[in-house]
Amino acid sequence: MKPRINLFILFTAVMLHTSCSKTVTLNRMVPAEISVPTYVQRLLLVDRTAPQNEGLAIIEGILTGEAPFEVKNAAEATLTTVQQELNTSPRYEVIRARERLRGGLFAQTFPSPLTWEQVDNLCTQYGVDALLVLEKFSSDFVVTDKRKIIKKTVGTGRDAREIEVEGVYMEGVASVSAGFRLYDPETRNIFDQVNYDKTNLWSAEAETRTQAAAMLIDKVRASQHVGRMAGASYAHRIAPMSVSIGRTMYEKPKSNPALAKGSRLAQVGQWEEAMDTWQLGLIQNNDSKTGARLCYNLALGYEVMGDLEEAKFWAGKAFTDYGYKKGRTYAQEISRRIRQEEIVREQLAREYN
Repeated sequence: MKPRINLFILFTAVMLHTSCSKTVTLNRMVPAEISVPTYVQRLLLVDRTAPQNEGLAIIEGILTGEAPFEVKNAAEATLTTVQQELNTSPRYEVIRARERLRGGLFAQTFPSPLTWEQVDNLCTQYGVDALLVLEKFSSDFVVTDKRKIIKKTVGTGRDAREIEVEGVYMEGVASVSAGFRLYDPETRNIFDQVNYDKTNLWSAEAETRTQAAAMLIDKVRASQHVGRMAGASYAHRIAPMSVSIGRTMYEKPKSNPALAKGSRLAQVGQWEEAMDTWQLGLIQNNDSKTGARLCYNLALGYEVMGDLEEAKFWAGKAFTDYGYKKGRTYAQEISRRIRQEEIVREQLAREYN
C-alpha cells in the first residue's frame, strides 16, 4: 500500500538543477518556540502603545527625532504583521481589538500589567480565550555618511563607460524594541513576556549628500520594516508555521536509467510511479554510488508522500548498505522532523468542553 500525503509535508516544486541532481522544495510545518495551552483558540491582538501623556510623548519624540505618529505607524505595522503571520497558521482564530490602550510608547521597560478585570472585560467583549498585547514600543533611525570614491557611468550607448569620482556613502540603521505579553485569563497568568530588539541597515551612494539621502530609505518606512521583523518573530514564537526546505534528487549516473526516469516522473508529480521505478533500479547490479542514490531518492519519495519512518529507513540504507554519508545526515534530519511533527500535532490539538 502506498502512503498517503501528509498534511505536514507537501511537495511543491522541482526546479533547481546541478550537474547530476535537482533540488526538490517541500513545505513543512515546524513547531512554535513555545506551546501555548491548546484551550487558547481565539486570540485577541491589542495595541497598548498609546502614550500615557501626549505632551510628554511629543517632547520625547523631539528628543529622539521620532514623531509619535511615526512610532504609532511602526507599531501598527508590527501588530499587522503578527496578525498576518498568525493567519497563515491553523493554530488560532485571530481578532484585532479596535481600541488602543495607554501603555508603553517610547518605553524601555514593560509597563505594569493589565488588571485581570481589564483582561476579562476584553475577553468577554470580543469572545476570545486570551490576549496578545503589544505592551511597549520604541524605534530609532540613525544616518551616517562618509566620503568615498564611487563609480559613475558617463556617456550613452556605445560611448558609455564607468569612471571613478569622489562621492558620498550613506548608511541608515533602523532599530525597534517591541515588547509582547500573552495574558491567559483561564489560569490568571501572564503566559509569555518577551522583548524583541530588531535592527536593519540600508545604504546608498551618490556624488552628493543630498542625492544619497534621496536614494536612502526614509525613517518612517525603515521603522515599519523593522517593526514587521519583530512581529513576524513573535508570531513564529507562538504558532506552528510552514517553512520551505530543499532536498536533493539524483538523476545520474546514466549507468542505471532508472535514476533519470524516476526523476522525470517525480518532476510531473507522479511520485508513486517514480518510487516504483527506483525500486526496480535497485534490482540491477549497481555500483555503490548508483545504489546509494537510488536509496536516497526513495527516501525523498517517502518523505514527499508523508511516510517519514520509511523515509528514514531508506536514507539510512543509503549509508549502511552503500556507505553514503549524506544518507546518514538525511536519516538524522528525518528523525528530527518526526519529533517536530509530534510537537506540531500536540500544538494544533483542539480542546472541547
